[in-house]
Amino acid sequence: MTSMILESIARLFFQFDRWLGAAAVGSGNINDTYRIDFEKNGKEETWLLQRLNHLIFKDPEAVSRNIQLVCEHLARQDFPYKIAAPVVALDGRFLQNDKEGNYWRVFPFFKNTFAPEGLADAEIACEGARAYGAFARALRDFPAEKLAETIPGFHDTDVRWQVFLEVLEKNPARRVETSEAEIEAIFAAKPVFEKISQLKKNGSLPLRVTHNDTKAGNVLFDQITRKALAVIDLDTVMPGTVLSDFGDMVRTFAPDRREDEPQKVSLRLDILDALQRGFLEQTADFLTPPEKENLLLGAAWITGEQALRFLSDWLAGDVYYKIRFPEHNLVRARNQLALFKKLRKVEQG
Repeated sequence: MTSMILESIARLFFQFDRWLGAAAVGSGNINDTYRIDFEKNGKEETWLLQRLNHLIFKDPEAVSRNIQLVCEHLARQDFPYKIAAPVVALDGRFLQNDKEGNYWRVFPFFKNTFAPEGLADAEIACEGARAYGAFARALRDFPAEKLAETIPGFHDTDVRWQVFLEVLEKNPARRVETSEAEIEAIFAAKPVFEKISQLKKNGSLPLRVTHNDTKAGNVLFDQITRKALAVIDLDTVMPGTVLSDFGDMVRTFAPDRREDEPQKVSLRLDILDALQRGFLEQTADFLTPPEKENLLLGAAWITGEQALRFLSDWLAGDVYYKIRFPEHNLVRARNQLALFKKLRKVEQG
């Protein structure tokens, strides 16, 4: 994306005197984010300009509406963190379209912060879990049914399992024959998916507002104090179960390597303990007994579901996730399957 194009989009949101430039930020799998700098009335301003991937989020207006509702609610609460609320454009809308039909929006840029990209230590893990817990706490009374499903069936593992079976049967990329070990491992994970499905259907897991992408990189930390400053990336905020948010924290914070590294993955138990402490510090008094009892099951579930998603995409021919090398999705699937087994051992004692 050229600086000239980004400037033209930025001018839909701001009136400014001089464009100073733009730079790509982060390494997200879905959206494209840029830091933009310009000068207005002799002062420099910095914001985040982001292209929403409308091929993934097929109803951008619903995504935008969800974020507005949640940010407005957080602003009315005693929420101890900065709120990454979207910026209204000059025409009064939150979303703007370019000539190609892409959707763009602007968010605050929080200076002197960092988002953990590598392995988070126990201090960062506890701080991140505390921030996600405070997010859940501030939204505990928000009527979840008011929010749209920005990605329908996002954590409906029953539906994802059916998609997997269809890909398995059709074998469009002719990869089934060389992925037998991974396919066998994902079938071994099915009892966890079935148990979560049962807990949802029998009402044991109340419907809550959930973030649904609680990785380490979606919390910003102060560079000096290393304290959590903001929970970001609210595109997937929608109705769900708290087990998925805790589970995704464990899936992304606790391993000893990234999800796309081919080496054998290990589970860092000190990080797992830090996540539990930080999250429950903010949530223990309002979570139901079934929610608290099944947090570790949730971690195994979400890790297994992510393995299912990576494996399905690999077998389908890499049609969903961005890949950086030919076997990227297969490596991801193997990593998550190995982590799933280790989480099951911890959960089962």
